[in-house]
Amino acid sequence: MFVDTIPDSPILTLMERIFRMRAAGETVIGLHIGEPDFDTPPGIRAAATRALEAGETHYGSSQGIPELRRAIAERLARRHHIPARAEDVVIMPSKFAIYATILATTSPGDEVLIPNPTYLFEQAVRLAGATPVFVPLRENYGIDPAVLEAAVTPRTRLIIYATPGNPTGHLMDRYDLQATIEVARRHQLILASDETYESLVYDGTHIASAALAYGAERVVTLGSFSKTFAMTGWRAGYAIAPPPVRARLVKIMEHTLTCIPPFVQEACQWALEHAEPEAERFREEFRARRDALVPALASIPGFHLARPDGAFYAFPSYDLPLSSAEFAERLLIEEHVAVVPGVSFGPAGERHIRLSYARPRAELAEGVERIRRFVERHRA
Repeated sequence: MFVDTIPDSPILTLMERIFRMRAAGETVIGLHIGEPDFDTPPGIRAAATRALEAGETHYGSSQGIPELRRAIAERLARRHHIPARAEDVVIMPSKFAIYATILATTSPGDEVLIPNPTYLFEQAVRLAGATPVFVPLRENYGIDPAVLEAAVTPRTRLIIYATPGNPTGHLMDRYDLQATIEVARRHQLILASDETYESLVYDGTHIASAALAYGAERVVTLGSFSKTFAMTGWRAGYAIAPPPVRARLVKIMEHTLTCIPPFVQEACQWALEHAEPEAERFREEFRARRDALVPALASIPGFHLARPDGAFYAFPSYDLPLSSAEFAERLLIEEHVAVVPGVSFGPAGERHIRLSYARPRAELAEGVERIRRFVERHRA
């Protein structure tokens, strides 16, 4: 079967393994998963409860309820100057939106350019029947427009990237984004900009690709409620797309998920309208954790890392004679610390590991000390 050719998700496979270890009574410091350690704010939960009690348990629009779509468009126009309208928005889980966008913009055998290292877009591309083409980033994780354009072929249809980035936390600047849009414009390509972490920026300013010149006609903006409002289990996100792509996304929803549950959508609307103070509190806590974690990691012998601008990940390189998969496996066995091998994020991620600082400060501090002990033991 075709699906059997697609590897399992390395992060979710690791997560299942951690579940089993903990169920067996083992203590594991889990720095592997990109999930806020906060519970969903009470007001959001209460909004869902009110919707359930009001009978919002039936089918809804495949595109999403108009009130939520309007709230998303207004928020992104206000915060990031995206010229979006409610009719441009499709409500869908953000990870599914990645796959749906690839499916909506490619045919089997087409190529998708993926700056590398980056989020796990590769297998979504393969699952859609397209071919991933990795494009190396600069040393500072910026896009080199000349290298990007050199990778374009007659089969290229889509460029997909994330800002702020996962696993690097890199925030793409206006020059790189505009240059990427110009490459897409010259070659009649679509851009998918994963802006899941747009609310979690600590240094600099988030620039939305769709707000730049020619962006609105070329860019599909992908967003999520999961990280901003600590709603990972709700599986709610959105895509904002030019009309032809938007129509295809709605069709994909019609023939797959049908709709996001209306009570979930009403909770998301409440979050946008009332929960910004909680989102800001989360952001400031993540900033404090980053500011403590980065120098601690940098003090480990052989570790080097750029200070992440946003998201909640650190992506250090190391100088041990171990592949990133070996490093992560031995660290889990020897020190009971879970991290993600850098190679999971593409070939350029080899000899790196990804750590999430969406964990309590004491757990982060203990995790760093165990990693230090592991590194020093293997350097001896």
